Amino acid sequence: MTRSPLQGLITALVFAFLAGCSSPESPQEVAAAFWQAMAENDASDVVEFSTLTESAEFDGYKRNWTNAVPSFGRVVIDGTEATIVTRLPAESGSEGERLELVTYLIREPDGWLVDYQRTGEAILNPSPLRGIMGELNKLGEKLSKSFSSSSDDFEASMDEFARSFEAYSAEINRQAQDAMEDFGDTLQDAMKELKESLEEALKEDRQAPPEDRVILEQAAHDLDTKGEALDEPTMETLADASHTLAETGERLSRLSDGTFSRYQDEWEAKLAEIRAETEAFFENLSQRFSSQG
Repeated sequence: MTRSPLQGLITALVFAFLAGCSSPESPQEVAAAFWQAMAENDASDVVEFSTLTESAEFDGYKRNWTNAVPSFGRVVIDGTEATIVTRLPAESGSEGERLELVTYLIREPDGWLVDYQRTGEAILNPSPLRGIMGELNKLGEKLSKSFSSSSDDFEASMDEFARSFEAYSAEINRQAQDAMEDFGDTLQDAMKELKESLEEALKEDRQAPPEDRVILEQAAHDLDTKGEALDEPTMETLADASHTLAETGERLSRLSDGTFSRYQDEWEAKLAEIRAETEAFFENLSQRFSSQG
């Protein structure tokens, strides 16, 4: 097969992605090889890396993927099945616009294969919720990162996500509200426990440097204020609370060495617990919307 220079670049990128493996083994590697074959319109390789059994049945999902270089997002492996968020150039739209889809894989005795039919069904008959699912993935990633470094645009993203609910059915809105209320209660309790721990540390160590006491006092005040707003949680109040937790983590990292050392592990564990609860919240929403798609 004759390859263009750009196709050669795609090949090089995929080989780099595979990190020197002799053959694709992990779901990520197999997905990369599969989309490489799609980009080259190589039916035989598509058969090799997917559940498609005959080259003659290759239809490219009724669109042209030539030179389409994918990027990959979240990977979920559940026993013998896996899903990978995959972003490819949109068939139509502004330059740089990406089509977000899911590559489905199954594990056969000889290794992972892309589920050709299921992946194609998601492309040819997209769920009306695909857009909101994409936003969930993006917000989940942003929120997870926000605990290690404050994210300035996170609240705006949450606000935009909240407004997007208006385009969907009342039942979906209701399910989202139920999930937000459950998560709001969990987040509120965790913020209260963290605030009380900070206040206890302030009472116990009155000899701590003044600048360190100010850090804890400000953090406790903000946790209390934003936590109260979760009595009636919305995406906006959840965004506010999440940003406050990000700031709390950043503030605690600025404490002097050895100050409040007895509490440091406790605070770190509490922030890790909140991060896990947050990831579970977005996973819960994703599952609810998937069942509606």
